Amino acid sequence: MDGFETNTNIIVIAATNRPDILDPALLRPGRFDRRVTLDLPDVTGRQAILKVHSNGKPINVT
Repeated sequence: MDGFETNTNIIVIAATNRPDILDPALLRPGRFDRRVTLDLPDVTGRQAILKVHSNGKPINVT
């Protein structure tokens, strides 16, 4: 990317749930080494995610 020297050990990690609206400039060759696509979590995975993000917050489960 502009402004970065090569081999400076900079790692950029980004995530989106809307890849359809990404700026095409971000997807040009040489911008990112990898694109990783993850499947949606199952019920157990969703419960684990909710548990992490709701820790210490009151939630009514009824």
